[in-house]
Amino acid sequence: MIRRLIVFDWNGTLLSDTIPSWKAANVCLDFYGMTPITLQRYRETFTFPVIHFYKLNGCDVDTVLVKKSEANMIFQNAYESLAAKSRMRAGGRQILTWLHKNNIPAIILSNYLTDKIEWQLKRLGVAQFFEFVSAHDDDGTKILEHTTKTGRLADYMKAHGYAAENTVIIGDTMEEPQIGRDLNVASVGLTDGYITERRLREAKPAHIIHNLRDLRPLLIQKWGLPS
Repeated sequence: MIRRLIVFDWNGTLLSDTIPSWKAANVCLDFYGMTPITLQRYRETFTFPVIHFYKLNGCDVDTVLVKKSEANMIFQNAYESLAAKSRMRAGGRQILTWLHKNNIPAIILSNYLTDKIEWQLKRLGVAQFFEFVSAHDDDGTKILEHTTKTGRLADYMKAHGYAAENTVIIGDTMEEPQIGRDLNVASVGLTDGYITERRLREAKPAHIIHNLRDLRPLLIQKWGLPS
């Protein structure tokens, strides 16, 4: 029996939280003495590791590192308040229901915090659709300097017997296309998230969609699944 796996990014992909994240980032920029930026500028400069985002928007890297714990607390407090009522991205519940109906496991692969994601999953009533949440269990400062998503996904696939050709990863930034290339996994880029569509296309995911509903026909064609 073929074992397939769908890997979802969380922020900006399943959770519609780009605006809360942008507003919280502006709170941090103000903390560092910088001028607030527009949503367009946020989408043009958001990147991983996050320290590069701050550098692109005028922050001194050494200052960011020295004050990272305080800034992280400021960001978390602002973001959690703003994102407390964020909805799912359009089509999210439908595609998760369809995957569940067809016995295709889904996991979340995120740079965010496990307990915060799990809280949102319960609030939104979709926790039952996920086999696993792979995120961070620290205070949230690790993402400032490095990411671990590629290694975490590789380890999960190996441990659970998921082959690259039977795995698809979907996200709204340049991370997922790169993870796809690193692990030989098909990647799907979702527009209208944390970065501009131009930057998403430059990242060269295998497929680009504008709504999570568009993932269903893509998977039906790729794997010969029932509609």
